[in-house]
Amino acid sequence: MCPPQTRSGTRNANSPTTSKSSKYNATSSSLGFSPRVVPRPEYPPFTEFLLSFIKEVFWQGGIHGLCCTYLLFPLYTWSRVKATEFEISDEVYFCLAISATHTVLYVLCNFTFQFFDDYNWFQTYKLERKPYQKAKPALVKKMAIEAFVGQAVTGPIAAYFLYPLFLHFGMLSLDSPLPGAPEMIKTFVIGHMFNDIGFYWTHRIAHMKSIYKYVHKQHHEFAGTVGFAAEYANPLEVIISNQIPTVGGVLFFATHPLCVCVWIGLRLQQTYEAHSGYCFEGHILNTLWFLHADSAAHHDHHHTANQGNFGGLYTDWLFGTMDHYQALGGRQGYIDQKVKGK
Repeated sequence: MCPPQTRSGTRNANSPTTSKSSKYNATSSSLGFSPRVVPRPEYPPFTEFLLSFIKEVFWQGGIHGLCCTYLLFPLYTWSRVKATEFEISDEVYFCLAISATHTVLYVLCNFTFQFFDDYNWFQTYKLERKPYQKAKPALVKKMAIEAFVGQAVTGPIAAYFLYPLFLHFGMLSLDSPLPGAPEMIKTFVIGHMFNDIGFYWTHRIAHMKSIYKYVHKQHHEFAGTVGFAAEYANPLEVIISNQIPTVGGVLFFATHPLCVCVWIGLRLQQTYEAHSGYCFEGHILNTLWFLHADSAAHHDHHHTANQGNFGGLYTDWLFGTMDHYQALGGRQGYIDQKVKGK
């Protein structure tokens, strides 16, 4: 299923540089389900693909998920005691836990990026935005209204009614002890892979010309992405491409309720960073694999160019849908062009 180009780790004289080369006909197939450049550019070597998979799935999914679960378990235990004292039902508690996770991550992540914008912090990591890519006030207002409805109304309702469905598929009771570390790591790894594959294919299908203008075009109204608009999408897309891939991996495999919250939190943090307009390549936190600079560059290209890059590096590598990105020089080529000070 790998694309048919060479896997050499060295760039030869015919490889793409950090600027568009006349060697590549970028208009070959720019939009739609299978964007292509002729001739096909060189893709990253298998080692880079493997490193991306290990970083995203096993480290930022499995290990980060395990650590966060252990750190949050005392708070979770305390909140369960309080819920019992106030006679809060399990359905309502689960609804509140999921909603709080969503809202806290939305506010914490996105207002942090907004703070960076307002006070010119970390501008050497800011991805370039041209005037036409800045959202009009009417679009920002529409996005804010939809975000409020999602956070305060539809999200909590969905979480309330999902609780019995999770129990049906084997989720542990709210007062169960935590599973062992290997079991929890498996939960987060499966959740991450299920999301990556599910999001990639539903997102790619949404770019089919017969579907795009009716469903996915709304999300691309933000040509220059911002974290607040990460979930700004048609309701059908929200369910099929966002919610089902996110919860599917932990829904179909029995897990602890706290692991569900932690996984949703990890997924949201990556999503908001990927849409933030910042790429922290070279920052110490990214070097230590705590941030998602590669995802930010990869997905920012998808929004600014709308040419491939339907998922993460390893899914687009597997299914050969990052031609335009690679014709620009891949991750480093894109960063060098788009980040201030490069």
